[in-house]
Amino acid sequence: MLVLLGLAGSGQAQEACMLIPTPLAERVATATLIVEAGVRTQQAVSENGHIYTISELTVYKVFRGTEPVLLRLAEAGGTVGLRREVVSTSITLAPEQQGLFLLEPNPLLPGTFRLVAGPQGFVRYDLADRTAVEPFGRYASITGALYPAVVALAGQAWRAVRPNAALAGALPVARPTAQPVISSFAPASLTAGTESVLTINGSNFGTARGSGRVEFPNANNGGGGSAGANPTDYVSWSDTQIQVRVPSLVIATGEVAGTGNFRVINDAIETGISPASLTVTYALSNVTQTGSDTPTRPKLVNDDTQGGYTLRYSPSLTAVAAAPASFERALASWACATPLRRVVGAAAAPEATAGDNVNVVRFGTLGGSTLAAATSYYSGCFVGSLVQFSLVETDYTFSDAISWHYGTGTPPAGQFDFESVALHELGHGTQLNHIIMPTAVMHFAIAPTAVKRTLSTNSDIAAGQDVFAFSATNPCTGFLPPTAAPTPSGCGPLPVELTAFSARYVTGSGTSLAWSTATERNSAYFAMEAQEQGDKSWTEVLRQPAAGSSSRPRSYEARDPRLLSGIRYYRLRQGDRDGSTSYSGLLAVSGLETGLALYPNPVADRLQVSGPAQAGRLTFYDVLGQAVARFELVAGPNDIDVSGLRTGLYQVEWADGRTVRRGRLQKL
Repeated sequence: MLVLLGLAGSGQAQEACMLIPTPLAERVATATLIVEAGVRTQQAVSENGHIYTISELTVYKVFRGTEPVLLRLAEAGGTVGLRREVVSTSITLAPEQQGLFLLEPNPLLPGTFRLVAGPQGFVRYDLADRTAVEPFGRYASITGALYPAVVALAGQAWRAVRPNAALAGALPVARPTAQPVISSFAPASLTAGTESVLTINGSNFGTARGSGRVEFPNANNGGGGSAGANPTDYVSWSDTQIQVRVPSLVIATGEVAGTGNFRVINDAIETGISPASLTVTYALSNVTQTGSDTPTRPKLVNDDTQGGYTLRYSPSLTAVAAAPASFERALASWACATPLRRVVGAAAAPEATAGDNVNVVRFGTLGGSTLAAATSYYSGCFVGSLVQFSLVETDYTFSDAISWHYGTGTPPAGQFDFESVALHELGHGTQLNHIIMPTAVMHFAIAPTAVKRTLSTNSDIAAGQDVFAFSATNPCTGFLPPTAAPTPSGCGPLPVELTAFSARYVTGSGTSLAWSTATERNSAYFAMEAQEQGDKSWTEVLRQPAAGSSSRPRSYEARDPRLLSGIRYYRLRQGDRDGSTSYSGLLAVSGLETGLALYPNPVADRLQVSGPAQAGRLTFYDVLGQAVARFELVAGPNDIDVSGLRTGLYQVEWADGRTVRRGRLQKL
């Protein structure tokens, strides 16, 4: 290993992973120090077998506590020389990043602080529009929404320490005639972190990029914030066309581009929104070396000289009788889906995690707001001017403060499904990042009683196979590529080999659906099923005969004519002649059909609802897809009190039993 190359970058992990929402009131009550601050300098240190990134903060305002002479925040993860560590529950900070920090002393590194409630202890500022975002919510104004909320809960006014020039001055006034207009983009579906290029056509983009940028919904918080492309992601920029790589690692913030409507912001800070949703089917982990502005993909290796990785249980995990079987069901799902060899060895692992070449699976202290964490350890070598990182170890920690369900049935109220969470964390170990699809395995959060035990063919499985294929060669001396493991006997052959499945919503026309097969054996039919966001039931919307038995590629097309004003999920059910069925992975589409007006948006207390001419029910769903409030509406305009809703982003659905209208609402 080489010595430290300079000031290390941030941990660059997932901003929020497997979290339980912690109300702002609880975070404020727990924090001993609450400050508005910006990152001044950073350095990574190696302590106790781990790498930590230490950020020195410049404090602008104090909402609670006494500012220390030197305020240092320690976050797990970072880079020291050619060693790198990424923790799925750490935030990513970069110099000049600002936000509200809710802090407490860090017992692991005396003299430093840590965030209260993990990633939820940091409210990230977007200085361009003076908004703020946290894993489960967004504030439409830093000064108008965030400050009053914190002051009210802290019970005291904030105290100015030094001027904050970044928040001074008025925001630029939008000029409608100068706003970018996105007329089309292609492709409609792609992957993030794989060098995939999105071509955006339109006008008013600007003849040169300057400070212009393309921003995607942030998959690390379900789309509540934005993920801007890295400077090196731009292939070309003109007034009428932009070509940009879709990122799975925004170096400055650690965000991941996800499915949804993206936006173009030109050099004059004018904004244009895409006319339709871009689908990001999967996102792969990217990492960077110290000081680099170019993310690269890590490679898997033959770590145990037997083809892949051998995991070991700590005594804390084997002490829970049903936990190993639940974890191994998740492990078996990945083994059936990808060639990567991961097995559980007989030897016991230590209780403490560390960069020690032991792949630990254990229970540990993560706090009451975090379900689990995956820690990835990398080692690298220079290939030209860039470093090629290889995954040499992964530790998995499950919270010992959570009520877990280990069985194969539906979890009872208040319990979280261990197998679903293990499947997600093993996805991070496979080097997958988050996507935006609340029902998917790699969505950033999961609700109690929810079950996500099935890997998606087109996202999870395709991503895992992509990573394995990419790892077939390794330029670094001493790292052998992984070798394909035989498919376990319990997986069974697929009656239909599905090679493609896509869905695209066209305003005014409905959803165009297409799928292709490489081979078919005794297939009887294909049935398309749909699920509205927030609804747990699936509805068959169309059916087509299958080929029966075929050894050559076949393609199918269909259309769901129903209009859409929100998000809808599709899956393909394949029926065999013997009566058995199997399912594809899920696809999400979104539409913006008119018909439901919600204003003001964002809203603080009174919401005006108009659009449908008949009576119906209005339902609010949070970012986890959970229904949190319902209102019975009369025909015509309605005025309802939403002051009891928590701050955050909501999907709003109006239904009368025949028609459904949807919209999005930001609650202040």
